[in-house]
Amino acid sequence: MSRRSGKFRRVLSRIFKERQIYHRSDGVVHFISMSSKTQIALAIVGGAAVLWVAYASVNVVFKEQIIVAKERDSRIMETTYSKRLHDAQRAYDDVSELNQIIKQNFDETMTDISARHQLLQTMVEHKAAVDQGLDALARGLAEAGGPSGQHPTNGNRVMVDVTPGEPTPRQSRLSATRKKAEKQIERDNAASPQQGVASDAIKSMNKAAADLYMEQMLLLAALEEKAMAERDYLATVLTSAGIPVESVVTPAKISNVMLAQGGPFIDLSAENEASFAFYHHANRTASAVDELAALQKALLNVPLSSPLIVGRRYTSGFGVRRDPINGKYARHNGIDFAAPWASPITATADGVVKFAGTRTGFGRVVEINHGNGFVTRYAHMNRISVKKGQKVKLHDKVGELGNSGRSTGPHVHYEILYNGKPLNPRRFIEAGRYVFES
Repeated sequence: MSRRSGKFRRVLSRIFKERQIYHRSDGVVHFISMSSKTQIALAIVGGAAVLWVAYASVNVVFKEQIIVAKERDSRIMETTYSKRLHDAQRAYDDVSELNQIIKQNFDETMTDISARHQLLQTMVEHKAAVDQGLDALARGLAEAGGPSGQHPTNGNRVMVDVTPGEPTPRQSRLSATRKKAEKQIERDNAASPQQGVASDAIKSMNKAAADLYMEQMLLLAALEEKAMAERDYLATVLTSAGIPVESVVTPAKISNVMLAQGGPFIDLSAENEASFAFYHHANRTASAVDELAALQKALLNVPLSSPLIVGRRYTSGFGVRRDPINGKYARHNGIDFAAPWASPITATADGVVKFAGTRTGFGRVVEINHGNGFVTRYAHMNRISVKKGQKVKLHDKVGELGNSGRSTGPHVHYEILYNGKPLNPRRFIEAGRYVFES
């Protein structure tokens, strides 16, 4: 240790030898003597100064680099954050746009479905009301039975189910409706946008809407067919009684027909083909149901029943016959039914009592005005139960069977007059039997 220390001092002594620094001023020479210790002290101070300057310089440079690096990192983070924020905003906008497109399509689809459903519901309810009226009429006519009092053996089947599930001819028509609707749906789908983020959702929605549209179209077609079939059948019933359909069902009279137009403007270009086809078909179906309703309403005022709902015997027909009193041939403008004394005589259709009193040859008689030119007459009563101007319904009691007037025994003489002309009541009662046995 001491040997190393001595060696170190000898090295310092050789490096830092005692030195004199001379300088001349005003002709006088001066010198400064610097010992080894002084030189070592100055070297230490100088070295320390150099080290401090180096440290300070390096520190400043490093700090600047650190600051620059931090600023660069900050800018990178800010840029990354901004990009992510922009991507997030773009994704949010895309989702919002998708939701808006789907919502718009959903709202339009639901509006269309709801409108069609409301229209269908209205028509089905209208048709059901008509069927209920026909069912009530059929039950009333069945209560009286046929001309000789016979009652139906197959039950009353006037009410008709509108669900599509019928025999071959009907199925073929429904199949045609289905094929036509499928083609319309295909054309509408081809015209709708097939690309875009919402395409899959819209396709799925359109598929469900198309299935519902198909069911609505089939229901509409079934409803139309049933209404037309019942309308044609009721027209046949009236024709079988010798009544022209136009005589009991008169179209509404509207003045200024050419000016009777109006309603909101609906641009057909905004409607798809399937929707247009539905409403076109619905308009045709509604017309058929309206025509059926008009016939059903008219039938309520057509005398299709027998004046007796109790057991009776058909004793005399309509037309030329031998008079039961004088034996001569004469015209008989009605038909006669024999039944027990005081059996209730009932109205054969809705109407208003036109006359209630006594007439020559008829004895006690009641006449009922049913509208559309129809009047019924019930004669030879024992007692009258109604007054002039009184409203009556089908099978309301108007009197009791008797033997008043020109009569050979207890019976009711029953007439039907159309615009003052007598018609054969038997044909009307037979037509009524077609209704309750249909």
